[in-house]
Amino acid sequence: ASIETPGNIPVVLSAACQLYQTQAGGYQEEVSLPLGMVVNAVFKNQSWLYVQTPHGEEGYVRYASCLPLGILPPQHDTAPCWESHSDIFPKPVGTRSECGRARSECGGGSKWRTGNGSGVARTEAVANTRLKAATRQTLLVISKDYQSTGPSTLTVAKGDVVALISSKVKDWFWVRDRRGQEGFIPAAVAGHGFL
Repeated sequence: ASIETPGNIPVVLSAACQLYQTQAGGYQEEVSLPLGMVVNAVFKNQSWLYVQTPHGEEGYVRYASCLPLGILPPQHDTAPCWESHSDIFPKPVGTRSECGRARSECGGGSKWRTGNGSGVARTEAVANTRLKAATRQTLLVISKDYQSTGPSTLTVAKGDVVALISSKVKDWFWVRDRRGQEGFIPAAVAGHGFL
């Protein structure tokens, strides 16, 4: 894509950043853009994206500050959640009981360790179920039919909704359909994850 043939791809700013506008006369103006703003990416130039804001301003932002809509950043456990821009909500740790209070607030240990410990096992099973339910899924809408060509690919039709499992292979998505079947599809049939 270029200024003559723009890409026009909506992206969201994953961090507050500066929009650098080059002005006539050789000077540069900077405009602060907030976290979460959706901008229109026109083209990429090395590590910069030329974007248009909803307010009609144009200029360059750092490519690393942008995420295409519908794509989540990879999970990295290298930093605590409060230092990460990719997940603003901490993951549940299962320290709360079914009554919504900390286990120690629910009447002591005897309530949780009854008989052979089945109360503890049941509470841990409920916590594990909640953790699985809290796992985020990125859903993709299929924009073109695709016929499976091998054992690891999946047949999808236009309009199908699939869950994105992995996007680590260039130009391919590993997805799960509503029947629970998994396989690769070309990223292009899902619009590369863009809405």
